[in-house]
Amino acid sequence: MNLFNIPMNKGIIQTIIIIVIALLILSYFGYNLRSIATSPTTQDNFSYVGEVITNVWNNWLETPVTYLWNIFVNYIWTPAINILKAGPTTSANQSTSAVNSMLPTPSHVQ
Repeated sequence: MNLFNIPMNKGIIQTIIIIVIALLILSYFGYNLRSIATSPTTQDNFSYVGEVITNVWNNWLETPVTYLWNIFVNYIWTPAINILKAGPTTSANQSTSAVNSMLPTPSHVQ
């Protein structure tokens, strides 16, 4: 399945050639990727970025994202799967009643 209409059978050779050319250019100018990747500065920078991302997730994003995810799963995903499992309906009233039966009933109506 190709979601973004990217040709899967084209461009792999081109990408490999571009990577090889980029490595040759870096080598020509004297850059050693191993020493860059293992340098203390690079390691410290990656560690810092990882800590910032973890901090932002834990302190600001985890609660609202989890809440929105649960809403999506409970009110969109699960009802859609149940409708698909129920099979085709013959009228609009049947499909509306199928959707309504899956939605939670407010506590003041019961």
